[in-house]
Amino acid sequence: MKNNLLKKFLSFSIGGYLNAILGLIMIPVITRIIPPKEFGIASLISVIQNILFLICSLGLQHAFLRFFHEEESKGRLLYNVLFYPFFISILLFFLSFIFKEKIAEILIGKKENYLWFILTFGSFLMTLKIFSYLIIKMKQKAKLYSFLTTFEKVLEFIFILILLKKYGNSYKTLSIAFIFSLIVTNLIAIYIEKEDWKLKGKETISRKELLNYSLPLSVTMALNWVFASCDKILIKILSTPIELGLYSGAFKIIGILSVIQSGFTSFWMSIAYEHYSKNKNDNIFFKNMLNIFSLLFFGLGIGLLFTRDLILLFLGEKYREAIFIFPMLIFNPIMYCISEITTLGISFSKKTKYYFYISLVVAIINLIGNIVLIPHFGAKGAAISTGIVFILFFILRTYFSTKLINFGFDLKRIYSVIFLMFIYAMVLTFYNNIYFTILVGILLEVIVLLIYLPVLKEIYFKYLKKEKIKE
Repeated sequence: MKNNLLKKFLSFSIGGYLNAILGLIMIPVITRIIPPKEFGIASLISVIQNILFLICSLGLQHAFLRFFHEEESKGRLLYNVLFYPFFISILLFFLSFIFKEKIAEILIGKKENYLWFILTFGSFLMTLKIFSYLIIKMKQKAKLYSFLTTFEKVLEFIFILILLKKYGNSYKTLSIAFIFSLIVTNLIAIYIEKEDWKLKGKETISRKELLNYSLPLSVTMALNWVFASCDKILIKILSTPIELGLYSGAFKIIGILSVIQSGFTSFWMSIAYEHYSKNKNDNIFFKNMLNIFSLLFFGLGIGLLFTRDLILLFLGEKYREAIFIFPMLIFNPIMYCISEITTLGISFSKKTKYYFYISLVVAIINLIGNIVLIPHFGAKGAAISTGIVFILFFILRTYFSTKLINFGFDLKRIYSVIFLMFIYAMVLTFYNNIYFTILVGILLEVIVLLIYLPVLKEIYFKYLKKEKIKE
């Protein structure tokens, strides 16, 4: 059982690994072509597209996930979750056209005829993508999902190289390449699952029921955006476009972990819901999964921290200061991934109001943190606030979840490692000595392995050794 799950995780994550490799190829090319200021504008456009995506989707992707195994007709379920996003997208399209000059003035400080289209069409494609990919995820077509995520990244890079001839080192090169890659991969995903995209079938779950489930989560997602993405907007307001570019450059490195995060969540949510529907009292399964994957993500995170000086090789000299911004951002993907396991008590109990409370608290704290720290430390201040808030995000999700369902998680072990990583990351935010960074990083990896020694022994004796005996 455990072996099969790990194989499924690796299958879903293979696209993430390939994307990480592609990222290592793309990052040094892009950051040497696109200056920090233009990179910052492209990053800000991405943030706005995400806001519009939140408005369009109404959180209905969560309803799609929740009711996928309960609705016999996937085509009808897909029709119902796409109904409102389609009309909202049309409304946003016309509104942005009417106010296109004002939008361009606010975002980039000058008139730009096509910025409104980039924003609205990009958000519509993101909405389409989330549902076209979700069908593939929930059917556990891991290889297909990995292919699409990798192909999307390859296409984006190809389009960047093509568009350089027309737009040069402008933000348009990045933003338009992103849109073109989404168009192609969406069409492929829809064609492959074309039977479901006929949007037909007998309805057993109404649009009202889907909305009742998703709307509270939609508000929560908006608050999540405040705590996860407001940093970029506040850097633009309280600091400089160059600082925003450096911050976005640091996030490109975090993207190496984020693609693994995406692969993990794709694998995990479908497996978790399916397992719980069949084995509601099997808490040991979730406890073991937390032990295994927390060790994996902590190990990857520390590895990235002590090799942070390699960032300069990828980003280039113009992004030198990004090595001080990067360390605290590491908690973003790590805490999110681990909390996807510890938060299951909330999901399984359908007490989604707790997600709202958690998001409200962390959003307010992140706003305050950014407002206080950015004027003093620039992008480093935003990174510190982000790191602290994601740790708090994990703590709150875990606390409320375990109050609802006690899975028996070994939380002392996890909190010990988080504390050690936090101290290390904070030191690296203000101090740079390559020998110190590597030595302490390797020492920390050893300490984590010792802390997780009981878990490693269990994996070896209970699973790996058993497989060897079978062979």
